Amino acid sequence: GAFHGIGEPECVINVGVSGPGVVKCALEKVRGADFGTVAETIKKTAFKITRMGQLVAREASRRLGVSFGIVDLSLAPTPAVGDSVAHILEEMGLEKCGAHGTTAALALLNDAVKKGGIMASSYVGGLSGAFIPVSEDAGMIDAVAQGALSIEKLEAMTCVCSVGLDMIVVPGSTSAETISAIIADEVAIGVVNNKTTAVRIIPAPGKDVGDIVEFGGLLGSGPVMRVNPYSSEAFIKRGGRIPAPIHSLRN
Repeated sequence: GAFHGIGEPECVINVGVSGPGVVKCALEKVRGADFGTVAETIKKTAFKITRMGQLVAREASRRLGVSFGIVDLSLAPTPAVGDSVAHILEEMGLEKCGAHGTTAALALLNDAVKKGGIMASSYVGGLSGAFIPVSEDAGMIDAVAQGALSIEKLEAMTCVCSVGLDMIVVPGSTSAETISAIIADEVAIGVVNNKTTAVRIIPAPGKDVGDIVEFGGLLGSGPVMRVNPYSSEAFIKRGGRIPAPIHSLRN
């Protein structure tokens, strides 16, 4: 079970809604339009999806006699055709996810999704944004295979979306210090920018750059990605704690 907090009910109905394919289809109708039109189209689509999620949640709540909690509108991709966040970014005008402009496109997408969701329901929760798990997104798998998308670019993208480095496969020979340094970079992004983040990085024993690791189901297949060959060992072996950043002088 879960502890919902003091004053919260023992049982609650929360609804999660996805739909990258719906957003992509909506953007296909405004090809060539300016950024304002793109943002408005995403926002209206997110509004409709969230509104539907809330209607379902409230009806389920009524029938079951259980309190309604929140609606989480998160664009969570799957390996299925037509269910890719990368393809939304490419529909915005990028030749391939990972090209220059990808971070800006993702920021626009994430912001518009949140604005549309918050208009549709007073009880929006969860992350309600765009997810970028490499092995779970057919468009990102292809972008990595084509050499368009790197770990460094994914790290930049995590600054503006709802998650961190997600479902990334690296060579089995990658050192523990290098993996620690990748995690440290992502922690720095989360702490300094006051945002949620995480790292799901998977060393694949016996595999090298260009190989494919099959996870199956919704976890998809992960192309083994290149890791910067230069060492972070001396930095990581310093040990101790990096002091927390100061926030008070920003107020």
